[in-house]
Amino acid sequence: MRLSPYLRRGFVRFELGTKPPKLEETDLEPSRYVRWVKEQIINELADLLYATGNVSNRSKLFTDLWNREKKASTAVGRGVAIPHIRSKQVTEPVLGFVRCDKGVEFDAPDGEPVHYFVVIVGASYRPDLYMGIYKALAQIFTSDRIHETLEEVYVVGQIYRIFDGVY
Repeated sequence: MRLSPYLRRGFVRFELGTKPPKLEETDLEPSRYVRWVKEQIINELADLLYATGNVSNRSKLFTDLWNREKKASTAVGRGVAIPHIRSKQVTEPVLGFVRCDKGVEFDAPDGEPVHYFVVIVGASYRPDLYMGIYKALAQIFTSDRIHETLEEVYVVGQIYRIFDGVY
């Protein structure tokens, strides 16, 4: 499945803007720290998608994404998190990609920091397309080679090729 049509201009960032301090530099207990970091990142992902003009209400999008994240972590392991929801805030599915070179704690099942965030917002009336996108992303990120490739990519066109399975 070609994913690049859903990853439009402005939906890619090569470095996470959120720079959370280390746990030791805060007075938060570990679980609250992770929750705080996750909320900051979900907020940034909502901003990323909203800034492109493809989301009708940024606040509702954030709420949808954050409520989903509170149910269960969207970190899937191997340095990847895929925050995902179906929402009335979009009419067509949208993807966003953000890399975080340092990695952040995101409650991944393998305990590793997350370096790659791929956010999916699917139209609420198209569950089949939404699930197809999620499955295609899962296949892309199971490759060992993809992680090496993503570390070295700094051109949006290369990200589109990766999301189309041409890497």
